[in-house]
Amino acid sequence: MQWTLQRRRALYKAGAVLLGTAMLCGSFFAVPYIASAIPSDLADRLAETPRNPPLAALHTENRRPQTADPDESSVDTSDTSGDVAEPSGPDESSSAPTLPPPAGALTVLAENFCWYTDPADAALNVINRTDYAVDLADYLRRSYPVSLSGAQADEPLVLIYHTHGSESYLPAGVDYYLPEEDFRSEDASETVVAVGDVIAETLESLGIPVLHDRVMHDLPDFNNAYADSRAAARKALAAHPSIRYILDIHRDSIFTQDDRCEKTLTTIGGKQTAQLMLVVGTDQDGAVHPNWRQNLTVATHLQQLLNETYPTLARPVNLRSSAFNQALLPGALLVEVGSCGNTVEEAKEAGRLFAETFASLLRKKHALP
Repeated sequence: MQWTLQRRRALYKAGAVLLGTAMLCGSFFAVPYIASAIPSDLADRLAETPRNPPLAALHTENRRPQTADPDESSVDTSDTSGDVAEPSGPDESSSAPTLPPPAGALTVLAENFCWYTDPADAALNVINRTDYAVDLADYLRRSYPVSLSGAQADEPLVLIYHTHGSESYLPAGVDYYLPEEDFRSEDASETVVAVGDVIAETLESLGIPVLHDRVMHDLPDFNNAYADSRAAARKALAAHPSIRYILDIHRDSIFTQDDRCEKTLTTIGGKQTAQLMLVVGTDQDGAVHPNWRQNLTVATHLQQLLNETYPTLARPVNLRSSAFNQALLPGALLVEVGSCGNTVEEAKEAGRLFAETFASLLRKKHALP
């Protein structure tokens, strides 16, 4: 009886092994028939393998933390669109990146920061962050405050410099950034200095002599940037008394209330371009700048011409309480070209269009050839 029970158990085990082997072989031979029954689009998705995209070349290793500057007007990380409701920007899908985003990257939000979309609606607008009441239409009627009397034709007429020269842009083809990105670089080709190069080259090509100071005045001490750039500007004015205009080229820093980076964007002549903003300082914070209205007059005339020549390129004029070294000359302006979310190519295109318009203003006001 015991032998029979052991024999039966052995037979059961052998049968189980044979049955399992038969089922395994049957499943193997059935695979082609199962695969042929799967829809082709589902089969393609099942066949895909996860990719680990390379990190984008955002060059963060040389960038400096962005710290508060008590004299800065435009490094304002609040959402400036809260002042006035602004129209929607271009479709972000039209500027698809050519580089794959790394894990954890955030997409830049594109927005039109001009207060109109139809060129027919172009008008003078101001973001007034001061207690002064201003009507830009009145400034168009004022006498233009800059004269070329005493200036020599072969000497620089325009000084371009960069108080915050390390302010950088994203690389071409990139519309995303890493959360730890500080949007600073010591590589001039990535920063507002490169935009200054384009402005200077365009003005020179149009017969406007330029002196371009390419020093990054926020290095090594960001908090001393305005004092350093002011000293450099005074030195340039002493060496070249023919200078009548000073352009301090910056880029804005715009984030939504939920801390998402935004870029200014419009399309002009079929090209996507950053938008720019003229910033005018005053004496409200106590700076010795009693003639700030002369600077606002120049800015208003330039803004009007920008609206006429390249509608949607210029955001509203930004009137601030700090002086930004603009007491140096009536023709001293701070120009924000794009924002930290823009690519350097978008900023350069905006710089080129700005320079063309600025040259037109100078020819118009000073009867230049």
